Amino acid sequence: MQIDRPSDRAGADGRGTDPLVGVVERVLFERPETGYRVLLVAPAGGSRSVVMVGALPEAGPGELIRAEGAWYDDPSWGRQFRATRATLEAPATEAGLVAYLASGRIKGVGEELAKRLVAQFGVRLGEVIEREPLRLRDVEGVGPRLAGRLQEAWQGQRRARDTLLFLAEHGFSSARANRIVEAYGIEAIQTIRKDPYALARDIRGIGFATADQVALRLGVAPDSVQRIGAALAEVLRQAADSGDTVLPREEAEAELARLLAAAPEQVTVAVERECAAGRVALHRTESGPLVILAEFDRAERLIAERVCAFDRGPPSWPVPPADAALALSEAALGVALAPTQREAIALAVRSRLLVVTGGPGTGKTTLVRGILAALAAGEPCVVLAAPTGRAARRLGESTGREARTLHRLLEADPERGFRRNHGRPLEADLVVVDEASMIDTQLMAALLDALPLDTSLLLVGDVDQLPSIGPGQVLADLIGSGVVPVVRLTEIFRQAAESGIVRNAHRINRGELPAFARAEEGPSDCFGIRVTGPEDAEAKLLDLVLRRIPERFGLDPASEIQVLTPVNRGRMGTQALNELLQAELNPDPPLAMAHGQGRLTLGDRVMQLENDNEREVYNGDVGRITGMDPKARTLEVTIDGRKLAYAADELDRLALAYAATVHKAQGSEYPAVVLPLLRQHGRMLRRNLLYTALTRAQRLVVLLTEPDALERAVRDTSDLRRRTLLRQRLGSPEPSP
Repeated sequence: MQIDRPSDRAGADGRGTDPLVGVVERVLFERPETGYRVLLVAPAGGSRSVVMVGALPEAGPGELIRAEGAWYDDPSWGRQFRATRATLEAPATEAGLVAYLASGRIKGVGEELAKRLVAQFGVRLGEVIEREPLRLRDVEGVGPRLAGRLQEAWQGQRRARDTLLFLAEHGFSSARANRIVEAYGIEAIQTIRKDPYALARDIRGIGFATADQVALRLGVAPDSVQRIGAALAEVLRQAADSGDTVLPREEAEAELARLLAAAPEQVTVAVERECAAGRVALHRTESGPLVILAEFDRAERLIAERVCAFDRGPPSWPVPPADAALALSEAALGVALAPTQREAIALAVRSRLLVVTGGPGTGKTTLVRGILAALAAGEPCVVLAAPTGRAARRLGESTGREARTLHRLLEADPERGFRRNHGRPLEADLVVVDEASMIDTQLMAALLDALPLDTSLLLVGDVDQLPSIGPGQVLADLIGSGVVPVVRLTEIFRQAAESGIVRNAHRINRGELPAFARAEEGPSDCFGIRVTGPEDAEAKLLDLVLRRIPERFGLDPASEIQVLTPVNRGRMGTQALNELLQAELNPDPPLAMAHGQGRLTLGDRVMQLENDNEREVYNGDVGRITGMDPKARTLEVTIDGRKLAYAADELDRLALAYAATVHKAQGSEYPAVVLPLLRQHGRMLRRNLLYTALTRAQRLVVLLTEPDALERAVRDTSDLRRRTLLRQRLGSPEPSP
């Protein structure tokens, strides 16, 4: 075999791919929970030792490692090999065997005993340990117990090596292989051979196409029940990614036929088979049959069943007279309540379930405080929660009480779902949830499953905002069902009515164009600037963020001005705008490292892209990079005053956040928002997106827009209704299985 040694084939930018084969000498650094390691490796052929970094398999001295990657000249740590794929083999030389056995991984085996074992059996030692362990007792110092430990350790390492080699042969990088091994353990090969499509369901970053390639290589027939069933689940999961919990059967079958290039009759039989197996449910409606994944079917059934059960019985606290409750509220707040607020408080103190919705400036926060004041005399146990950490913090600050995220309240467990459920319910008389429009179907089902039968629930949110990122539109379906008590706050308070942001949000919600202030008309907080296309918008956006807004409003462009946009791609998408703003707002960072197609630098503003319940950081949370180790590819990110460490294979959970999509901004508020809204944003030009973007701003919003794009966004209410069965089920709930 030709062994490539450190060369200049790939420069400091790391482009190109090299192989590297060598013996592990030492483990310089490792983070086992993520698989990131730094190894000192002696390349085959006698070259001097080199540093290998990356998401690498668990390795010990003496083991042979085969890797692919690229050579880098790190300014701080010198030349190193960054592996993109690596597998281990058993030690192949006597020196390697001694180093491996003497590494401390086998209790009772030190260097002297390792040398005696190798002297006795030579390079055949591994075969002896595997197949003839009784012969080990011929060596001085080896008894039955130690011989058993040697065999167990050797076989364990062999299984780990076999697993990683199997995954490498199927094209998985070291980072993904580590995730798979972490999920499936020593049963990884068996699990994948039994159901290759489990990879798409269980492993972050692996989709159906990748799992399908593995399955076909493993001999799964193209027309097999397993493959067609997995493809149907993929079709329904893709619909869920767009917010739908159900699909018309005809549409699902057409997409399934396209995905598999299968005949229509095969697809029809497959759908019926998946329904019979209980993995998919079929529902017949007046408009035609619908198909739904079993987990969404169970979640919607549970929601409908529990919501309808709320009507039974009074709340668990002494219900005060309506007049007394209103007097307590107004005394505590020091204000006269609006008519709809009075109605909401009178309902809340006597209801088991209540939904309160309203736009900006209608007093939702004041109402929650008023309800808590009205109930204080009865001393109910009240729990406050919200879908995101940002919303929970705002709720806590406004009420002076502790507020938690729903995931924390329900004690989310990455492996077991939620620890709080019907078997271990929450301890509360009343649960108040703010920003309820952000709750998706499965989270609402989990919340209701954890509520005791005598606990009351108050949901507060703005139903006109974008629906949840996850599938479903729970708040809209609850309101639209007609079976849930609902109060819609409509009065805009005088102070809020002075805000152009609030006035224009309500105009947009009514289908009217916003009325922007002119600069010469005096102070305002809502401006519109005409642009003639992406190039003009880009120039004006930079001028606003870097000069005009900081000079006129005294806001810090790096921390107080948030650019929002409807899309990720294109010249006015998050990717391009983040690169542009990073270069201007953080031009000379002391440390930087490559990340995807761009880079992360010390001081960058970044966003968390997925929920991490263990560390209590959630999708959309924004922080700043306050520490960086380019050699180890690790970061420290400070989010809300908490310092969080990110290992190398966790960096895909972060993205630059100088610009963010409106969807990612749900539940957040920023001192200032700059929103480009152009024709190129196409189907994303919708009323609820524009409305949501405006209501993210606290002090200032500036729209950079082409007039016809703005008109389309205000006019277009299409795609507001997601496809679910929940509203129908609320009208006639079916018992959950």
